[in-house]
Amino acid sequence: MLEHLKIFIKVYEQRNFTKASELLFISQPTISTRIKQLEQQLQTHFFIRKGPKSIVPTEAAHTFYQYALKAVDDFNQTVEALHEEPRTRCHIACSNTIAIHYFPQTFPSLVAQFPAVDFKLSLYNSAEVVEGVKQHHVDIGLIEKPIDTYPLQKTALTTDELVLAGNVDSPYWLMRETDSGVHFFNELYIAEHNMNVQFIYLNSNEVIVELLKQGFGKTILSKKGLPTSIPTEKLSERYLRTLYVLSREDLPPQTADVYNAIVQAFSSI
Repeated sequence: MLEHLKIFIKVYEQRNFTKASELLFISQPTISTRIKQLEQQLQTHFFIRKGPKSIVPTEAAHTFYQYALKAVDDFNQTVEALHEEPRTRCHIACSNTIAIHYFPQTFPSLVAQFPAVDFKLSLYNSAEVVEGVKQHHVDIGLIEKPIDTYPLQKTALTTDELVLAGNVDSPYWLMRETDSGVHFFNELYIAEHNMNVQFIYLNSNEVIVELLKQGFGKTILSKKGLPTSIPTEKLSERYLRTLYVLSREDLPPQTADVYNAIVQAFSSI
């Protein structure tokens, strides 16, 4: 049954039998058979075919997805608990500014506080962090973008000051991708000032900073990540963004303790 659940989860997330087959290294006929067996056992239908490749989940699939994720998590936690020295795995994903300029200040003490936890750290944009937590790929997420995170629990950590950085007379606006935390505030500033600019899109704050050092372009960026050699202009309080930590409500006790420790650690930054 566990194999059936893992296959269902991957098909649901990919909305495609072929992609799920490739990711699981299982033949597509086997994938289809396992899904059909699961549907027969539960007397329901999970997917509606829309063309040769695309499928659409039913309401039953949306409901069962959450149960399947929890069942796989519970099994993995039980296997870990059977070891003589049980350990907890904790995957933490951070968006760019938090990962580079905030979280490294708290992580060493976190590791010391939880010696029985095996940590994994990942760098994603804010939207990817949220989806990772919802899909149980990530246990704890830290984000910097004001986006919908329902039904996850979310706690405010601190505020991050954004500034206008670079050559203000430059016609070039250095813009992060749509899902990044700072993209929203760049769009807000440009709209507020009715600006006509030429966008250059980049998916790395570090590359943007290097260009700003050369006097090329301008952008809205966290003051925390800017060297003093780059000219900046202070902005209104609307550009003080809140940083958040988020997770699912049903975290195992040890991981919940890590979540609370992160909240506590950020209170002293």
